[in-house]
Amino acid sequence: MSREKPRCIVIGAGIVGASCAWHLTRRGADVTVVDPEQPGQATSYGNAGCLSTSSIFPFSYPGVIRQVPGWLLDPLGPMRIRWQHFPQLLPWFWRFWRAGTRQRVNAVAAAQHRLMATVLEDYDQILQATGAGGLRESRGMILLYGSEAEYEGDRWHYDLRDRFGLAWQRLSAGELAEREPAIRLGQGVAVFDPAWQHLTSPADVTRTIAEAAFAGGAHWVNEKVRRVTDDGDGVTAILSDGRRLGGDRLVLAAGPWSNTLLGPLGARVPLTPKRGYHSMLLRPSVQLHQPVMQFSEYVMMTPMRDGLRVAGTAEFARLDAAPDYRRAKALLQHAQRFLPGLEGEAVTEWMGQRPMMPDSLPVIGPLPGHPRVLCALGHGHYGLTQGPTTGRIIADLAFGDAPHLDIEPYSAARFSGARG
Repeated sequence: MSREKPRCIVIGAGIVGASCAWHLTRRGADVTVVDPEQPGQATSYGNAGCLSTSSIFPFSYPGVIRQVPGWLLDPLGPMRIRWQHFPQLLPWFWRFWRAGTRQRVNAVAAAQHRLMATVLEDYDQILQATGAGGLRESRGMILLYGSEAEYEGDRWHYDLRDRFGLAWQRLSAGELAEREPAIRLGQGVAVFDPAWQHLTSPADVTRTIAEAAFAGGAHWVNEKVRRVTDDGDGVTAILSDGRRLGGDRLVLAAGPWSNTLLGPLGARVPLTPKRGYHSMLLRPSVQLHQPVMQFSEYVMMTPMRDGLRVAGTAEFARLDAAPDYRRAKALLQHAQRFLPGLEGEAVTEWMGQRPMMPDSLPVIGPLPGHPRVLCALGHGHYGLTQGPTTGRIIADLAFGDAPHLDIEPYSAARFSGARG
């Protein structure tokens, strides 16, 4: 690269974009961050807040495609496909099905394991430097199964955990009661994962990281990017108000909106929005000490600074489709099965859109045919977890340095439609 300190345009101010901006600014790059929303106010605002470093397993696995009819028919199930959008999603689900072979599951788990390896170290660095360390807790996570049969049906996850050396512990009834006395599990099974950490305000962590980048010299543009161009000598972001921002590198961290900007470059990746919901209880009547997940309904209950967040579910719909807040209400009802008497003085509801790839791996690195465009997108459920690590990788690439790991498994080139 010809510039010692590159001009970098970062599109997106969620946790991934903010982390990219922070790392680039720290290295001395001339950084401009562009987003129509304030930092941390989209998907990064209302997620479950968990740093799930042991979550290396893809969402596609052998036999999963048989569940699709149920996803189409149950509007309040843990996974939902809005049937009117299903024809548009068929190519994505074809790739999703192909990603679920045993060989691909093992390969994806290995790639995620490598990417997760430095997550906590990278969080240590960025939280200490920005003063946000007080918003992180290291208490692990408890996973609840409704029955022994349900637990046995998920044993393959634990076989893979053992293969990768990921710690876990089946809890006795007494051990569960000691850790979380409010939970009522009956004849179910509880498993403790010691690796998980959680942020008590993911929105504030994201905002703090972004503000640290701005304090370090990064520029903030609160506007929508309408189009991106690459003439070979530089990249340009054309804003909705007509302004043009030029740079040496463009970092695409726009989450589920990324494909709208890739299209004019002659590239696309199989990215689709996968919605999540939450109900936030202020001053909850029942207290938890650590994140607790209910397996069959994909319900995560996380103690936050401002209350108890009950988050989860997965809904496939168009980006512009109206939210279905019945799903947020259903989350709370599922939580109350395990936390009897759970109520709050006030309950707020939220919907966000995860950028989901069919193989569950993010896209990190140069866009094929456009080496000045660096992708940092498609993290799915793990954007909060992998944001700072992705930012470190992107900064290395922008400065022409080799990242700390081989990024080939995360390349957009693994999808033929991404080739320029």
